[in-house]
Amino acid sequence: MDARQELDNRLAAMTRNVLRMGVLVEEALRKTLTALETEDFALAAEVVRDDRRIDGMQATIEDQCATIIAEEHPDGETLRRILTAIKVASELERMGDHARHLSKRARSITDAAFFEVLPLIQQMAERGVAMVHDGLTAFIEDDEDAACGVAARDDEIDRLHALIYRKLLATMHENPALLEKGTELILVNRFLERLGDHVTNMCESIVFSRRAEHVELNK
Repeated sequence: MDARQELDNRLAAMTRNVLRMGVLVEEALRKTLTALETEDFALAAEVVRDDRRIDGMQATIEDQCATIIAEEHPDGETLRRILTAIKVASELERMGDHARHLSKRARSITDAAFFEVLPLIQQMAERGVAMVHDGLTAFIEDDEDAACGVAARDDEIDRLHALIYRKLLATMHENPALLEKGTELILVNRFLERLGDHVTNMCESIVFSRRAEHVELNK
């Protein structure tokens, strides 16, 4: 096997691991959504327990990338691809943390007193998960146009975040007894808004990998 083939094989293995990590994160987020929809708190607890698998995948990818850089001395384009994999893994790990935090707050999210905002929170979460899926696909396919398109969808996440925040404040103002649970939901709303930000960061790294320049998407 020649040196180029060896490098290609290592890059392919790196990409597969990023895909595996992304699948774990997407699965964690979808389990969280199911837990919220069905009030399945046992499933929510499973998401919290499984977060260590996502952390482990990030460490594996970082070690893999460091080895490739040290042993293969990749050229500029390949090096950008490796650095992008590290960045994507870092963003995925943070998304996994958000899934864990959301699952920990499942009981607060399902409180009937907030019936007006619960469908909006669900909608925001589903849009965020779809962005994760499509952003990961853009990385696997090395598609900068797709990455830009995914990042543009963060505007809708931001719009829902602002709407939910206003409704939560109004509900808490009308009923001060809901202050504690309302504050929990404000945190949930923030976690979901950050999900879109992490996908956008991931997409910026994909564009960097292709263009060799740093860009800000959807700012």
